Formats: sequence, C-alpha cells, structure tokens
Amino acid sequence: MENLNNPAKRVLHLVNQVKTKKDNVPMSVAWGEVFGLDTELVKRDPHEVYDKLMLVRKEVELVERLMKQTTFSSNLYQPYLDRVKSTISLTNVSASWNNYKNKLSTDTILALGYCSEILEDEDPVDKEELEAILSSIQTLRQDIENSSISSGMYDFLMSQLNIIESAIQSYPIVGGAALKKAFSEGFTDLASRVDDISDGAENDHEKASNVAKVWGNLRTAAKGIAEADKMANALLGLYEKGQNAAEPLLDLLSGS
Repeated sequence: MENLNNPAKRVLHLVNQVKTKKDNVPMSVAWGEVFGLDTELVKRDPHEVYDKLMLVRKEVELVERLMKQTTFSSNLYQPYLDRVKSTISLTNVSASWNNYKNKLSTDTILALGYCSEILEDEDPVDKEELEAILSSIQTLRQDIENSSISSGMYDFLMSQLNIIESAIQSYPIVGGAALKKAFSEGFTDLASRVDDISDGAENDHEKASNVAKVWGNLRTAAKGIAEADKMANALLGLYEKGQNAAEPLLDLLSGS
C-alpha cells in the first residue's frame, strides 16, 4: 500500500491504477479490477462496484471541501476533480472505459498531485501491518473453520474477522475512516452476540483470544485513530459485566 493518509492521495492512487486498464472493457470492469473484484461477477452484477464508487465519490467531494478551505483558486483544481467524477458516475459504468479514460490525462494527474501535497496528512497508519493483518486473517479463518467451537462463537468470530478484513480492504479508498468504523462495528457486533458467546468452552476462549490479537494488531497499526476512539470505554463496560467467553477480546480492545 502506498502512503494514503489524505483523501487526495487516495484518489490519486486509485486514478493512477484505473487509467492503466484496457480501453475495450466497460467502466464497471475497469474499476472492478482496481477494487480487486471478480470481473466475471462484476459483468453479471456490478452492484459491489457501485458501492465502492460511491465511496470514491465521497473522497473526491472531501478533497473539494478541504481545498475550498485553502487559499488556492478553485479553477486550479475543480475542473480536474469534475473530470474524475465523470469516470466514477454510476450513470456511466456500463459505457466503454475508452470513452472516459481520456479524462484522466496528465494535467488531471498533476492537479491531483498538487492537492495531495497541499492537504494536511491524517494520522499515520502502518500499511505493512495492515497487509500482515490481512494475511493473519486468512490463516485464522481457516483455523476456526477446522475447529470444534460452538456455533455461536463460530459465527461471532467469523463476523469479527469479516469486519476487520472489510475495513482494511476499504482503507485505500477512504483511509482511516474505514478503520475507525471497524472498531464501532466490532463493538456493536460483540454487544449483539454477548448471550451467544458468554458460556463458551475452553476451545472457544482460545479462538476468541486469537481474534483479539488481530484487533490488537489493528489498533497498533492505526494507533492515532484508535487512541481517539471511544470504543475502549464501551468495551471495558461490557468486560466489567463478566462476559467470560469474550474476555480476551474485551481486554485487548478496551486497552485494559
């Protein structure tokens, strides 16, 4: 992963990828390849591309808002951001990529590059650690699938891993906001399943502890984001209620 710690850098990173895609494919397929989606599935059902393009559009709009807060004239960046918008418009996704690829010309790339240098950077995220977490999730998921843990704990741990994985996969598009959202979703998921996981067996505890380590690694990778999050206190509140099977997870997430 490149250094993607402001919205202009993220948009530039995505644009640099999509402009290399073949001319004779639909726009949905070009973007689907950038997002790492199954192109055959995208051809049949592009809705996942739609969802991700909506996230990209929000990032472009964030660049607009932040640049308007600077002293730079809008004519130095707005026409080029509008060009990018035309390549992510949902009304255009079935069109040939060749019809829109030229919008991402050298001057558009240059304008995005200037924006990426002008805008302040967000809290740093260790990209190598994120990639290591993704790898560990695959290993842990297989371990859980081959285990004999209770069905309630199985569903819970798989859900937790899916939340973390989805957040990391969304990081190149929306940055640290995806990771912060993961902590919130992880807490909500845990709170909704407490009754299912509170009476787990010893093997359940072991698997929960392994997932807790993944959360801990995510917190380390996103230290600046996680430290400012209110998740820790909320999770500690659950821990104090004595949810034994979730205890290892709660300990790490709450920072206790």
